Amino acid sequence: MSSRPTDQHEGGDAAREAHEEEFNRRWPWLLPLAAGIFLGAVIFEVFPDAIENTGSSAWLWGGVGLVAFVLIRDGLDYVGQHGLAWVATLGIWLHSFLEGAVTATSYGVSLLVGLLVSIGLILHLIPEVGAVIALLTAAGLSLQEAIVRNVITWGFIIVGFLVVSLFLPGLSRATLGDALGFGAGGFLYLAYLSWHEHEWTLLPSLVFVGVGALVIALLRAVT
Repeated sequence: MSSRPTDQHEGGDAAREAHEEEFNRRWPWLLPLAAGIFLGAVIFEVFPDAIENTGSSAWLWGGVGLVAFVLIRDGLDYVGQHGLAWVATLGIWLHSFLEGAVTATSYGVSLLVGLLVSIGLILHLIPEVGAVIALLTAAGLSLQEAIVRNVITWGFIIVGFLVVSLFLPGLSRATLGDALGFGAGGFLYLAYLSWHEHEWTLLPSLVFVGVGALVIALLRAVT
């Protein structure tokens, strides 16, 4: 008897969560540091620049960015119980495209901010590499198919980054501010997600969040 879609969905979630938990136990500082970098970018760099460029509409676009990330990450994962492999794959690809896109907006603040946010994104994504493969293989894909789709996932990050990077130089001040506001909303969700998935005890986790945020704050102070 074939397994039901809901059973496959639950099995995929369990495989993904088990892999992420194991990785986070081995490298517990990665996600708190990533959370600090994203949070620092929002508070000290990206959102202040968005306000400066576009005024109060930055709040609206920040909300749009936050909601977009929540819907794509959680909404499509929920729908995945009716066809996990492809729906989960499409959700991952859309999410990855947006991650690359909002990372590119941080280069609209400065090169150094963009590089630090890129480092934060890499730290955030490292635990997800094997977890995505575990999720897709649990959904019924072969290991080779899961690896191929995972490689394509990184391609979507690059495509999202390049698409936005090409348009950044020609954006008006107001449009750049709106894009930064959207990016700030995305970074805020990534900060939450990184913190939510960490496995460390509270105090050392907060220390590394503080380190990540402090790096961004110091950069703001000296540039």
